[in-house]
Amino acid sequence: MAKSLIKILTQDRNIGILSVTTGQLEIARIPVMNAPDWIIPKELILAIEPYRDRIWNFLWQGQDVSVYHLLPKTEQAESIIVLESITDVHRIGLQIQGDVTFHSVRISELKDVDATVYQQTLESFYPHILEQERLEKQHQQKQLENNQRLAYQPTEQDYVFQAVMLDGDVCIIPDLDKMSHFLVDLDS
Repeated sequence: MAKSLIKILTQDRNIGILSVTTGQLEIARIPVMNAPDWIIPKELILAIEPYRDRIWNFLWQGQDVSVYHLLPKTEQAESIIVLESITDVHRIGLQIQGDVTFHSVRISELKDVDATVYQQTLESFYPHILEQERLEKQHQQKQLENNQRLAYQPTEQDYVFQAVMLDGDVCIIPDLDKMSHFLVDLDS
């Protein structure tokens, strides 16, 4: 995992996300309600703006930015994090509740999470969804694959690049490129 993460983090020399000389990675831990927190490179954060209304597009410096929500509809948002992307059009906003924390970690401190630990973490956040999945499996063996995809849709989604352990907590490194393309396509 470390090699693939280093490759991704160093592919754009202009951003310089990973300091190859020190092996330190400056990261931001973004709080996610009822799910594992997200970890992203600190340098991708363009702004953290207070914003309490739930919105789908955020006007930032004269540009519409598509917004992805990291909290349930029933919860009050506190801020939007504007993230850099491959183009101005693909910038995204993350609507959150809570504070972003910043850390300087060695790449070796981010440990891969195996499938069992990841599944246990999901079960702790989404017991009702996973219990429903287990019941469906018992009654509809032929639709197993489809039921798993539906049950995991709100939990795993397609935006998980890698699950890692940071300070004893399972965290997610999201696939921001895939997410930004999805949001821009959705908004079009």
